[in-house]
This record gives sequence, structure tokens and C-alpha cells, in this order.
Amino acid sequence: SLSHYQRPFGTAIMTGMRRGRPGPPLVPIKLTPRVTVPYKDTNLPTIDPKVAYVQKEISNKFHFDAEEREHAFTTADLKDHGFIGEGMYGKVNKMQFKPTGKMMAVKRVRIISNRNDDHEANTSLKQVKNEINAIRAASTCDEIVQFFGVTFNEGDCWVCMELMDASLEQIYHAVHGPVLQWNFFDELVLGSIAVSAIRGLDHLKTQQNIIHRDVKPSNILMNANGRVKLCDFGISGYLVDSVAHTRDVGCRPYMAPERLQARASYDIRSDVWSLGITMVEICTGKFPYGEMFDLPLFKLIETVVEHDAPLLVNTQYSINTSMFINSLLIKDVDERPDLKQLMECEYFVYHAELPHLQEHVANFVQRVLPEVEPVPQ
Repeated sequence: SLSHYQRPFGTAIMTGMRRGRPGPPLVPIKLTPRVTVPYKDTNLPTIDPKVAYVQKEISNKFHFDAEEREHAFTTADLKDHGFIGEGMYGKVNKMQFKPTGKMMAVKRVRIISNRNDDHEANTSLKQVKNEINAIRAASTCDEIVQFFGVTFNEGDCWVCMELMDASLEQIYHAVHGPVLQWNFFDELVLGSIAVSAIRGLDHLKTQQNIIHRDVKPSNILMNANGRVKLCDFGISGYLVDSVAHTRDVGCRPYMAPERLQARASYDIRSDVWSLGITMVEICTGKFPYGEMFDLPLFKLIETVVEHDAPLLVNTQYSINTSMFINSLLIKDVDERPDLKQLMECEYFVYHAELPHLQEHVANFVQRVLPEVEPVPQ
């Protein structure tokens, strides 16, 4: 913590004469210096010991994939272009690296508290560690947002990442919205989203031994180049023997039945369920469980665990698309496919090998982007 020191007094010689008549000379007085006592202001920020980890990771250097050299930077080198979104533990702004003009997404997370026992600050610090670990290690994966650099400023950790054009949530709202009124989501784009999400989740599991735990439309991003990428790894969880044990993290309406129940553990198939809910949502233009975001927890558990899964039935989508999406929403986790099985299924292989699919997705996104609404702040 910071300390404040009072300024010590040195030796002072006091001289003077009484007014009106001379008097005896004044004896010089030697003042004893005050003891220098550190002053501790309990209102000043207290740095959590775990912040040392984040500070250790801070290089204040950007590294962009297309370039060999690194760029030294501070927060003063970033020009803020405004709010674009919000993750679980931090707001995201669009910023520009002024020396090169490079645009990026910067998530700012508060990680220093005014109180030693601030649980929120400690929790957000853990999320920053998770996010930095995940995206730094995923630099070779095309289906995960790229990491550029990280810095630390006035108690905030700034995580600088690849800028995408819109979230899947924004895209599907525009597709089903009052202007476009397509009321149908392009099936080839659906296939590309499924392939990219599954590849990204598989990379996290096989290369880093973690599961995402917060798959939903706002955490899948798209750009005008036809790329689809996962983001927001703040609550990703490490697997022990392919199993996770922490239940109370993530967005509950997208959670698999086994996570809402009192099961001791769950695995990657919980992310498969969340992807299924996401796919149904973008196909229909609405969250499949209605107003569940406002339901109390017991009612949410009853709806997801006791009721039928929200399958695509009697829709305008092809049987292949419907069967694939419905396979993600098998309530019995032991019957639900894992990532390996999904990557071997006909639907995945077809879209993964389809020529010019990225160009098709790019054209789709470019047509939709003019109607995309900004994220409300």
C-alpha cells in the first residue's frame, strides 16, 4: 500500500528582541525533529496479492499476427471510439492504436479494490486470469478471437483483442427484425456457425483442457470477412479427468439440465447443449424458453429439467439442419453427443469441407450489417 510521510523539521534558531527595550539575548532553541511516521490511508486502493500474476503478464507490447515486430504501448496510445459491448466482468470499447491505426476491442476489468475483502474484485481478477490464459494460448485457432496485448491502468486491466463486426445476437436480431424481415436464417451460415463454434470449443478442450461454460449468441462474433469466433472466456473452467465441478457460473438460461441439477460434475457436453439453445434462438429469432431471464431459479430449473427440450419441429428449415440442432439438445447427457462425435457427423463434415463457404458467410454478414443495432449501454 501507499504510505505518506510527514515532512521532518530540522534545527531552527530562534532570535529576536523584545519591543521597546533591549533585553537579554535570547538563547538559541534547538527543536527536536519530529519522528517520521508512515501514514496509512485505509481508503487508498489495496492491491490483492494475486494482482502480481496479472502484472507479471503485462508486457505493454502489442503483437499483431500480420507483423513480425512488436509495438510498445501504453493506454495513452489508445484512442477510444466508444462502447461496443459488455462481457461477464467488464465493458468492451472499440479503440484505435494511434501509431498504426489498428482497431481493436478492449475489455476493461476492475481488479483493484478499496477493501481487502472485496469479493467482487477478487472474482473479476480470476476472470481476467482465465481470459488472458485462454486467448493467449489460442493464438493458432482461427475460431477464437485473437489476443493483441494487455496492460494495467489505475486499477483496471485492459485486455486488447481482435475487433469483430457484430455478435451473433445482433446479427439474428437484424435478420428477424422489422427492416429485413427475412424470418429465416441462412442455412449455410448456420452450418458455418456450428462448425466454427465446435472447432473453437474443441481447441479449448484438447489444447487447454478447459470448457467455455458461457456459450450464447452474444459470445459468438462474426465479421465481414466471413469469420465466426468465440469470445469471453472469463468463466471458462478447467477440467479434471475431462470433468468440471463448479456449477454456479455462466448464464443460467443457457445452462444444460445437468448443470442446473445437483449433479457433482459435468463435461464438455454442457457446452454442446448451450450451443443447441443458441442455434434454436437464431433460427427462430427468439429465446426458446420465452421470458426465462426473469424467472426465479426454481422455476428455471423446473422448466429446463422437467419440460421437453425446445426442439426445431415443423419449421421451414431442412431436415438435416433440424436433426443436427436437435441432437445438441438431448436432455440425457449420456445420450448427447460430445465434440468428437459432432465433428464426425455428416452435417459437420459437409459444411467443414464446403468450398467457398467463408465467402458466402462474408456476403451474408455484409448484407446484414447495415441493419445491426448497437449494443445498448
